Amino acid sequence: MLQLHLATFAAASGLHSAHRPLRFPVNRTLFTSSTDALSSSSSMLKHNTPVLRCRASAEEHLREASPVRRDDLPVHGLSETVVGVLGGGQLGRMLCQAASQMAIKVIVLDPLENCPSSSISNYHMVGSFDDSATVQEFAKRCGILTVEIEHVDVATLEKLEQQGVDCQPKASTIRIIQDKYLQKVHFSRHAIPLPEFMQIDDLESAKRAGDLFGYPLMIKSKRLAYDGRGNAVAKSEVELSSAVTGIS
Repeated sequence: MLQLHLATFAAASGLHSAHRPLRFPVNRTLFTSSTDALSSSSSMLKHNTPVLRCRASAEEHLREASPVRRDDLPVHGLSETVVGVLGGGQLGRMLCQAASQMAIKVIVLDPLENCPSSSISNYHMVGSFDDSATVQEFAKRCGILTVEIEHVDVATLEKLEQQGVDCQPKASTIRIIQDKYLQKVHFSRHAIPLPEFMQIDDLESAKRAGDLFGYPLMIKSKRLAYDGRGNAVAKSEVELSSAVTGIS
């Protein structure tokens, strides 16, 4: 049985889930213009309204002129915590770079001796982040355990959480992330806009999806798909067979 799911390509509508911008409410603050401020001050003077005037000290003025940079601020409560990362790829490397500016120690678990994170992490343990025994041994060195790739052993993370290990994100979240169909179902339950989608198991169910949604179709592998891998576009029913076979 093919582990696939299918969604409409939706290029014209701009609803492709990988490129859809997130929208957040924007807080707007109204600022009074200098003219309005002067007018308000004149009105208060006419009505003998007391006006409070103050002048910043020289020290405060210098402090405003030379704001403290974030890098200069002391780090409290984090510098002694060791963050363990499952995976030492390019995302892990960027995490190490950011953490070093905050004096946070980062160690990584990756099977490649020369993985991107190996040269800048505080410690690199060579081993598989999908091997239960190795991950459990690695977790003994960490205060917090996180991931830079979702293809990890979730069952082991659940076991570690039961033992009190702080896993971020939680194993339940990673389990959803690992399966693109479960992602879509989860998003739809939370009213997140999505293109139409359905799960397919074989070529015949893919044809039914084509009849239902029309073409083109984006076909994705449910698991182990990332960076464009495990994806195929079928522009017509004729292309369905090669698209499904190519990612099965």
